[in-house]
Amino acid sequence: MDDPLMSLRRRQFLTLSAAGLGSSLALAACGRFGGGQPRKGPLIGMLQMVDAPPPNLTRKGFEEALAAAGFRNGETVTFLQKDAAGELPNTTLVMQQFLAEPVDMVLAVGTPPLQAAMKVMPASVPVIFCYCSNPWGAGAGTPPGGVGQHRPNVVGTIGTNPVAEELDLAREINPALKTVGLIFNPGEPNSEYEAKILGKAAQARGITVVQQAVANSGEVLQAAQALAEKKVEAFVKIGDYATIQAFSSICKVGLENRIPVYSVDPPDIELPGCLAVIGWNYRDDGLAAGRLAVRVLKGESPAKMAFEPLTKTDLLVSEATARAIGVTLPPALVERANQVVR
Repeated sequence: MDDPLMSLRRRQFLTLSAAGLGSSLALAACGRFGGGQPRKGPLIGMLQMVDAPPPNLTRKGFEEALAAAGFRNGETVTFLQKDAAGELPNTTLVMQQFLAEPVDMVLAVGTPPLQAAMKVMPASVPVIFCYCSNPWGAGAGTPPGGVGQHRPNVVGTIGTNPVAEELDLAREINPALKTVGLIFNPGEPNSEYEAKILGKAAQARGITVVQQAVANSGEVLQAAQALAEKKVEAFVKIGDYATIQAFSSICKVGLENRIPVYSVDPPDIELPGCLAVIGWNYRDDGLAAGRLAVRVLKGESPAKMAFEPLTKTDLLVSEATARAIGVTLPPALVERANQVVR
């Protein structure tokens, strides 16, 4: 009697080979990785830029989607999870490690990991991406990423942060808002991309963006203090790893100077000093990417799939921070919020 698992592996190999992928998904079940450790099922290399709540929640959503489809870590699939400790060169080093294993699929959590995957991984390895604002800058394809508009082995979710909505949120709380402070690392492709989007959205709303460039998270506190001295009326955040790692520093300066701080990362609402957030639900992002990965694991070619943009945002506000900095939140805003920190 034919072994169902072996039949699935043959289907995966034939499907991906026909698409020009030549994937080794079919050969992973009995292999070893990481110095001789046994692995079960396909080996998925998972890389995120930093160990922080936003990318962690996204990755956990991915894992949840796979588990729901029967791909459970250590049983029917094996995860090799890494982070780049916030350093861009590390993304390439990790991808080279994944290539040497070799992994059967890559999960790129963020634009820099996706960029590294585009540089290192061959077309034979499927690459799934999420928590990614700028797949175009990483070389994954051309907008909007439909069938035939991206590399045949690459598919994922597009999560360009809702920075225009962030400005609208700040303006709703302070209708007279004229200046906002932005801290970001222009060396990150995702940051540079979103900073330009924010700038255009601010210009359309008559808001001036006062920028402060940083090279790493260690410079964020000083940058926030410099912007406070320039009397910005609010701090705003974009998708930037330096500020993801050191957002508490911005919140601290906001509290000390009674400056509202806004974010696009929902977990930030728990930080004292963060007034309000509008952003993607990262679990939903990971779930969507996980469902794409399941389709590939079951034999579907990424070349026949389209990139999926995120569409649903969560609104979170902090009455505790509002009291601390002397801001009144509009009742209608509090009423429609998904979460209120009291």
